Amino acid sequence: MSWIKGVLIAIDQLGNAIAGGNPDVTISARTGYFANEFKTKLQFYWKTMEYIINFAFYPIDGPDHCHKAYKADEDESHKAGSDFMRAILGLITIAACILISILTRVYVVILPGVKFKNA
Repeated sequence: MSWIKGVLIAIDQLGNAIAGGNPDVTISARTGYFANEFKTKLQFYWKTMEYIINFAFYPIDGPDHCHKAYKADEDESHKAGSDFMRAILGLITIAACILISILTRVYVVILPGVKFKNA
């Protein structure tokens, strides 16, 4: 399971880098930081992103996935990115979270009671 988790985190970090973020930070951690720790005019954007991501990961990670991801990686720097990069981030997140939402819900049906540790 750790190999799969490592590959998924690497893909997540690649998505974050493509969308103008720190390449060593996941989309969840970036979102958790800007939704909860850094006050900005774009709070609605970051809170909406956080809701979408938290919904996708809820079956395997419980509530507050994004803030937990930020806290696990809070020593990293976070970049909000330009409007264009945030639009790319939103598109990547929505597309990925549709798939993740389906997979996480199928996962808990097939293997009920099993959770990833510190996902």
